[in-house]
Amino acid sequence: MNPLCKYIADPIAVPFLLRGLIKFTPIPELNDPSELMPNVIPDEVMTSLARLRRVGYTKEDMTNLRRQENLFQRLAPQFQVVGVPETPEKATALIRSVFYDRLSTLERRLSETALEVSSKVGLFCLSLRYDSLPMWAHYAGNAAGLVVEFVDLDRIFQGDNTGVLSQPRAVRYERDRLSVTFETDSHESLFFAKFADWSYEQEVRIVLPLTDCRKDSIGDRHLYVREIPQACIVRLILGWNMPNDVRKAIRVHVQEFNPKVRIIDARVVHGRVNLDASD
Repeated sequence: MNPLCKYIADPIAVPFLLRGLIKFTPIPELNDPSELMPNVIPDEVMTSLARLRRVGYTKEDMTNLRRQENLFQRLAPQFQVVGVPETPEKATALIRSVFYDRLSTLERRLSETALEVSSKVGLFCLSLRYDSLPMWAHYAGNAAGLVVEFVDLDRIFQGDNTGVLSQPRAVRYERDRLSVTFETDSHESLFFAKFADWSYEQEVRIVLPLTDCRKDSIGDRHLYVREIPQACIVRLILGWNMPNDVRKAIRVHVQEFNPKVRIIDARVVHGRVNLDASD
């Protein structure tokens, strides 16, 4: 996997990152307000249910259903009403049963499950690029902050039987926010779908149960952190508006906590973000 970049506005986080501590952010604290609540659109739920009752499940659907079941068992076991049948034929018979005639109850249950799942995870959000001017402006303190470059995160977070948790995955950018429906992979939109307006971010996310993180407190603020090998942090790219005293402090931190990390200065040339020629 290519290096992944984390834009940092407050350099106070640098000593923690250099020691291999990364923060997972609960979904309600993300910057996109559309992600605060799971998206369950009744018309789309009804359409998906009607389609599956008409055409039935495929083998691929069954793989997705088992991953979905594993996710719900991990994060929201109280909402697991029925288990996944053994075959596509049995799954199709189940969804055609009278149990699935109560659409309003099913919609409410679907929404409650999605909300519960969303509340149990934190996200570590990264980007494929270090040279996005909007990102420098929005997430790196108008270039007074920095970018931290990571490698080998896919070796540390290798995924599990949910197909969602503990692995780096690229975000999909859609013109319309996708609804959580009865389509067997629609639950992934809870974590990996954003409006197309955000596509400049080229975001990659790692989703982790908050219970897999260590809970720390700074004042009245709670943080969820996970430790990774220090060797995963390879470069600090300092913004062109970073004060000199902060630059000096960061160099001291690198020598103290993680001397193998390279420090690179970013600058803007003809409207593009460049790195020092020595890099």
